[in-house]
Amino acid sequence: MEQNTGVNDLEKPAQEFAVLAAIGYLPILFFVPLLVGRPDDFARFHGKQSLVLFLAFIAVWIAIWILDLVFGRVLGSIILLGVIFQGIDWVIHNIVGGLVSLAYIAVMIVGIVQAALGRYWHMPFLGVYAERLRL
Repeated sequence: MEQNTGVNDLEKPAQEFAVLAAIGYLPILFFVPLLVGRPDDFARFHGKQSLVLFLAFIAVWIAIWILDLVFGRVLGSIILLGVIFQGIDWVIHNIVGGLVSLAYIAVMIVGIVQAALGRYWHMPFLGVYAERLRL
């Protein structure tokens, strides 16, 4: 006997589109649900979210690399104060960068699980931007 999940069968995505949507959360594979799952709203929804997540991750790491350049290389070469700036650089690059990477992995895993289960899941903060994409 099938268990009633409270979701209409018409609202559930086809299994192949759920798999495509889940694959899309893997790094750089956001294009898979956007291209292959094009006719399906569910696959496109998760494809747009994974694209925004990946672009946000890249943007944050570019900002970290710029701060690394400024604090570590430019300001780090100043006599006496350079040690302080190099310490700030180390904290930004290692601790902040590590936390950003862990957050990316956590959101990616939640997205994969939600897509595989056939659920529309809106990412915190970034989900709004994904909805605005016209792809």
